[in-house]
Amino acid sequence: SADGEFLTAWGSYADALAGNAPVGTFSEPWGVAVGPDGSIYVSDTWNHRVQKFGPAGEPISTWGRYGLAEEENTFWGPRGIDVGADGRVYVADTGNKRIAIYDANGNWLTEFGTTGLAPGEFDEPVGVAVDDDGIVYVADTWNQRMQSFSPSADGLVYFPLNQWDIAGWYGQSLDNKPFITAANGYLFVADPEGYRVLQFTTSGEFVRTWGDYSIDTDGFGIVAAVAVDPDGQVWVTDAGNHRILRFVLPE
Repeated sequence: SADGEFLTAWGSYADALAGNAPVGTFSEPWGVAVGPDGSIYVSDTWNHRVQKFGPAGEPISTWGRYGLAEEENTFWGPRGIDVGADGRVYVADTGNKRIAIYDANGNWLTEFGTTGLAPGEFDEPVGVAVDDDGIVYVADTWNQRMQSFSPSADGLVYFPLNQWDIAGWYGQSLDNKPFITAANGYLFVADPEGYRVLQFTTSGEFVRTWGDYSIDTDGFGIVAAVAVDPDGQVWVTDAGNHRILRFVLPE
């Protein structure tokens, strides 16, 4: 609950590459997002798939398998995931250097991105977020920048809109995988091994940063992910210290 009261949990380990891995089993679930109807989507990273659950965790469906970007429903270590107001599911297919987009039932709609340095190209895309206007933001980790994209009228083509550098994301360890969220006209960005959260406007203007290394509540061990609740409070998962922190932003 919002007060930290335990409600429920689900999941157990299974390796899809080694055999049977039914819905509700995971191999490093890295990303989670909630759809407008309360459905919960999880990027099951090393099973190379997305899973969908009901609001209480009841299994609904799964899609994806290991493969390269030549095929629509294949993934290579998907990380970030977000759901738009229209129910579209955006998946950062990290190893394939693309963003793959599906409807709420897992039907492939479109994709964008490839390997490289130019606008619209990626090197280790991890965090993905979509705002209320349908603009998509991507943490282009090893290019050390944020990118944003605007959709065509039919929502099938995404055009590079903006990009800005991130003075962080220096390491290429498995822990340095930045997740992001868009809320209330701002973008909140994790800098995992920089032990901080960065806040920008959605056009890339720097607003603030907070955090430093600490085992106490005045800092972080590893900033894993960030989310914003309906009251504007910012929640941060501190993976290094095995906890969740809640912050109230200054006026």
